[in-house]
Order: sequence, then structure tokens, then C-alpha cells
Amino acid sequence: MAEVSTSDNASRPIMRSLIVMLRHWRFLLAAFALAAVIGGVFAALMPEWYKSSATFLPPQRRSGLLERLGAGGISSTLRSFGISGLGGEGEGYSYIAILESRSMGERMVEEFDLMQVYEIIDGSMEKALKALGNNTDFAYVDDGRVIISVWDRDEQRAAAMANAYFRHLNEISTRLNSIEARHNSEFIHLRYTAVTDSLRRLERQFAAFQRRTNIYALEEQTKAAIEAAGELYAVLGMQKVRLGMLERTRRPDDAELQSLRITISELEDQVPGMGDNDLAGLIGKDRTDLGEEGLTYLRLYRDIEILSRLQGILLPLYQQARIEEQKDMQALVPLDTARAAERHDRPQRTVVALTAGFSILALAIVFVLLRERFLYYIYRYPDAWTSVLRTIGFRRSNS
Repeated sequence: MAEVSTSDNASRPIMRSLIVMLRHWRFLLAAFALAAVIGGVFAALMPEWYKSSATFLPPQRRSGLLERLGAGGISSTLRSFGISGLGGEGEGYSYIAILESRSMGERMVEEFDLMQVYEIIDGSMEKALKALGNNTDFAYVDDGRVIISVWDRDEQRAAAMANAYFRHLNEISTRLNSIEARHNSEFIHLRYTAVTDSLRRLERQFAAFQRRTNIYALEEQTKAAIEAAGELYAVLGMQKVRLGMLERTRRPDDAELQSLRITISELEDQVPGMGDNDLAGLIGKDRTDLGEEGLTYLRLYRDIEILSRLQGILLPLYQQARIEEQKDMQALVPLDTARAAERHDRPQRTVVALTAGFSILALAIVFVLLRERFLYYIYRYPDAWTSVLRTIGFRRSNS
């Protein structure tokens, strides 16, 4: 019985509140209707804004220089030594960041004379950019699309601005791609030239050494070990080339950059015969039967094998870099171009009217409940209320 009584007591305030609201339903309904009508009239007087959107799908990461370093034989070589693949792919720059940049905003302000459109009398660029930012939205959705949305009081101008954003973005992306390709070409050309010069110098030394010592052949087992190490060392060299290319375009904390550094560190730990005097990984620790000339022969043969493989990888990469440098193609292709809207997007008059109505309705309910509670205390404690009135009257008479 005690539990039932407690539940009844807890439900009484709610029931009393409902009864009070039902008793004043006419007042509440009138407050809602009046607020909704006023909100609707206010929304009808507001200027209409039209929305236009352009959509494009960022291209898949190009099968370019960096990607070729992780393909084919190089990946299999890494796996054979228990080393995982390289880090995930990432863009060198963000399309959203370009769209939101100040330079892009200033282009749009000047192209569409937005100082006059937004009625900025003092000619402040900051105010124009802020107004432009309030009337634009750039979104990257889950399916990979990038949506450029623009609002304007002129539906034709809204569509033209959305398409202009895409056009300028395409120009900037194309220019950035061209600059990146040129830098990659120059970087790989320097590495290829250095490798070629070193290889020629070693080949001359090796030929002179063979003429002097009459050593012309290696055991098949030692030769196979050196060739395998040379392949892995060439992979290490190419990953360092990749690292140098990424460091030019990525931030130091980039995930792919950090993953690549870890991969290079693992390679350096596992490549046998890295140092001039460290040949134990290639021919074994028991090499007392080799004289100084035999060790010199092994070092020369190893270095030539490494540089030959590295040159064989760098040459096609340099040729591809030259081709990409000469390309003149648009980086982005639109999925949907912006068109003039048939209906305005804002203000949404129904939403404005209902919001105003429900807001005033909530205030009216609070007023009714407070008034009812106030009258209840006057009826329940008349002596206290009389005392309050006397106090107020006394203070007024003294004042």
C-alpha cells in the first residue's frame, strides 16, 4: 500500500498540470496560432534564397610513380623477407581545403562582384568572405562524392557560382598535378644520373680488377646470394626515393610517411651485406679462405648488382615521370553540373511558422502553470499573502 501511495503522489503533479493545460486549451491554442501566423508572415517577407549544387567524384589515386614502387616484384620481395606493404594511399592536398581557401574566396568575390551582391558598403574583403562562407557549403559524403553547394537570391547566379567553384578547383588541381609531376621528374632524374655515374665508375674498376687478378667467376651459391641481396637493396633504394618524394608534399605526421619510414627501417635491419666489411650475410661467417682480393671482388660484384637493379627500376620511372610532366589534362570530371533551382531553398516558411508557434506554445504553457501555482498558494496561505501585500504597501507608503 505504501508503494501505491508513493506512485500516486508522484503522478499527481503531472495529472494536475495536464488538467490545468486542458482547462486553458483555448488560450494555448490561440497563442500557438497567433505565433504561427506572425512567424509565417515574417518568413513571407524574408528574401528567397536559391540553392544550386555541383557534384564531382575525386579521381582514383593515379597509377603513377609512387604506386609503381609497391607493385609487382617489389611487393613480392618485401613479403619474402617478412615485411608488410607500404602505408595507405593519401592525397597530397585536400579538395575541400582548396575550396575553402582565401584565394578561392577572393576569386569568387571579384568574379561575381559579391561586394555589391551582399551590400557591403565599406568594401571590406573580410566581410565579403564571411558572407560568402555563410552561403556556401562543401561536403565530402560517404560514397566518395564532393558536393559544392551555393545559395544566392538569384537562382542563375547561384548555379553560375557553383560551376565557377568547380572550374577554379579544376584549374588549381591541374596546376598542382603539373608541379608535382615536374618535381618528381627532376628528383628521379637526379637519382638516376647519380646511380648511372656510380655504376659506370664501378664497372670500370671491376674490369680493371679482373684484368689484374684474373678472377672472373663466382660460386653459384655466392652469386645467387649476392643477386638476392642486390634485389632487396634495390628495393630499399627505391623506398628511399619514395620517401624523398613524399617528404616534399606531405606533413611530417602523415600516416603513409610514418609507415614508409618503418618499412625502410625494417629493410635496413634485414638486408645482408650492407656495409663494406659486412659480407657475412652473403657468404657466411666462415670466410677465412678468402683473401683481400677475393673480398674486394665480392664487394665490387655486390655493388654493381645493386646499382644495376636500381638503375633498371629508375629508368622506367623516369620515363613515366617525363610523360606525366608533359600531360595537359583536367584533373576532375563533374558528375552533375549546377543548374538553376526551380524553387527556393530558404527560408522554409512552414518550418519558420511551426517553430515560432511551438516556441510561444511552450512559453504559454509555462505561464499557465506558474499562474496556476501562484493562485494555489494565494488560496492555500491567505494570511501569508495578506502579510506580503501589507509589506509591499508599507514600503510603497514609505517611499
